[in-house]
Amino acid sequence: MELCGTEAAYAAGILDGEGSIVLTRCRKGRWPSPVVSVASTDRELLEWLRSRCGGTIVRKRTYQPQHSESFDWKLTDRQALEFLQIVRPFMIVRRKIARCDLLLSEYLACTPRNGRYSAEMAKRKRELIERFSSLP
Repeated sequence: MELCGTEAAYAAGILDGEGSIVLTRCRKGRWPSPVVSVASTDRELLEWLRSRCGGTIVRKRTYQPQHSESFDWKLTDRQALEFLQIVRPFMIVRRKIARCDLLLSEYLACTPRNGRYSAEMAKRKRELIERFSSLP
């Protein structure tokens, strides 16, 4: 992931304004994992994020004919954490900062790379999910 200081600040502004930081279950039978996403009708903006940070862009369904076409850029798992680590110093929205800080400080400590959870790690993961879910 390649972002200079100015680009990291710009990406943080996009995340603060149009993005979301969530823990979500991407596959059935798996624990929830971090997802950073930005929704926009400006595909060029999302293409810039993808070219600099990776991730995927999907076209969202248009429910009404008068609605503009919109897109969603997403980063998941460790890529999402790497992105959050880079943009965190530039974020200003407190509720997003709280979500970011919780994930950066605790997610990896309770997530084994091989996916095999001990009873203690599973307990810590459930507690993290509960705390994350209770944030505004």
